[in-house]
Amino acid sequence: MKYLIFTAIACGVAFSSYGQLNNSFDAKDMSAIREVASKWEHAWNTHDMDALSRLFANDVDFVTKSGNWLKGKEATMEHHRKNHATIFGSSKWMKESVDVKFVKTDLSIVHVGWEISGDTHHDGTPSSPRHGISTWVLIKRSDQWLILAVQNANIEPPQ
Repeated sequence: MKYLIFTAIACGVAFSSYGQLNNSFDAKDMSAIREVASKWEHAWNTHDMDALSRLFANDVDFVTKSGNWLKGKEATMEHHRKNHATIFGSSKWMKESVDVKFVKTDLSIVHVGWEISGDTHHDGTPSSPRHGISTWVLIKRSDQWLILAVQNANIEPPQ
């Protein structure tokens, strides 16, 4: 019986702590995380790859909408520089939504809804405007929120 009571109390404390951690956040951190999405939008639309680069952690993992897994900031930026010199050279990216969920006080999952227009296919033909969602994992290092992981997906019309 003592074991059951101890287990119940331990579970209650664990679940209570988990809920408090996930539901509590610093408003300054929330604002800083949302600002990362705004900085992304500005860097993308001005095709400023140096500014975009500053948003990533050095050990970022970036999965493109096509499923290519880029490991590290160097590979991620090589991909974006190449594409902004070609298919994304005239594109405009707009954030539609930003939803933040804190995992820990220095780690968050962010779902960013977006729209892109003005890009082209690799053969140079225009792409249709499209919507998508990106899942970002942000980590706070040296008092700065950085993108640690990205998974991109286009939102396809229902079939």
